Amino acid sequence: MGKHSALTLTRDASAEQPEQPEQAKKNSMVLPAILVIVGLLVMLYPVVSTALNNYGTSKAAKEFAKLEKSVPQEVKDEQWERAHSYNERHTTGPILDPWLNEINDHNPEYAAYLDQLNATDVMARLIFPEIKADLPIYHGTSDEVLAKGLGHLYGSDLPVGGVGTHSIITGHTGLTNVTLFDNLRKAKEGDAFYIQVAGHKLKYEIDQIKVVLPHETDDLRPVEGQDYITLITCTPYGINTHRLLVRGHQVPMDPSESNVFDQTHGTGWQWWMYALLVTVLVLGAGFAWWLWRQRLDADEELDDDAENADVETADGDADSDELADGSESASEDNNNTSWWENDNE
Repeated sequence: MGKHSALTLTRDASAEQPEQPEQAKKNSMVLPAILVIVGLLVMLYPVVSTALNNYGTSKAAKEFAKLEKSVPQEVKDEQWERAHSYNERHTTGPILDPWLNEINDHNPEYAAYLDQLNATDVMARLIFPEIKADLPIYHGTSDEVLAKGLGHLYGSDLPVGGVGTHSIITGHTGLTNVTLFDNLRKAKEGDAFYIQVAGHKLKYEIDQIKVVLPHETDDLRPVEGQDYITLITCTPYGINTHRLLVRGHQVPMDPSESNVFDQTHGTGWQWWMYALLVTVLVLGAGFAWWLWRQRLDADEELDDDAENADVETADGDADSDELADGSESASEDNNNTSWWENDNE
């Protein structure tokens, strides 16, 4: 009886053992799964952050347009006239590269500059349909400003137009979390961009595109008899050793073009965003397939272990039966022997 119980316990223990390798294999897949998921999320971060920030910049430009409508007309007229007076009386200082030079915020002249076109936080709005740009323009070119939109270069004329004026609008290229002027390199001569400022709407047609070194600023100075706005950004993409200058001159705007300010021109997804998303999807699908294969292998191993356990159980039952039969035979022999001995006595 004791031997039979021991065999039963051994059989029960062997039936439980196949669960241990399966659990160990599942545990071994947890860490790789976590690492892959974290890696995919990290890869997606630039796509998500760029999409959100692009939405934010376009929203800021549209909010400016809405706020401007709520500003009383007399306030907008005053802002417009003051901006023109500022352009007429101020002496154009040296035009400095916005990325290599900083302006002292405590300069009284700079404070006077900040007092212009300040009915809202945004100075003006730039719409460039050909490159799908709808961006807010802020005062100055500080890092904080250029991280959230375009900056007006202090020392150049305010972007309100006028003969003999030249306004400079700057924007970043190549930031990992927002598009801004990434597509400015796609601009062509003859393209038009639009400025909304102080209740007025202006149209500029591109007539010159140049690449210069940072210290070459002659093309940024006013030209007598001309009304210019130049859009400037760093180039080549990701290297930033030169400056891309896209200059436009003011042209009359057809009344039918006024609806351009009511349309959506927000920056869409860039090619690299699609490429990165496809890469993440492919890697994610590949990892999901790998997990599926691992699960199938684990199930197959479990089935094999179960079959082996059944075979061992069957063998154990046969051995125990043989042992039991042997014990019974031995017992009968002993009984017969005892009976025979008793009879002889």
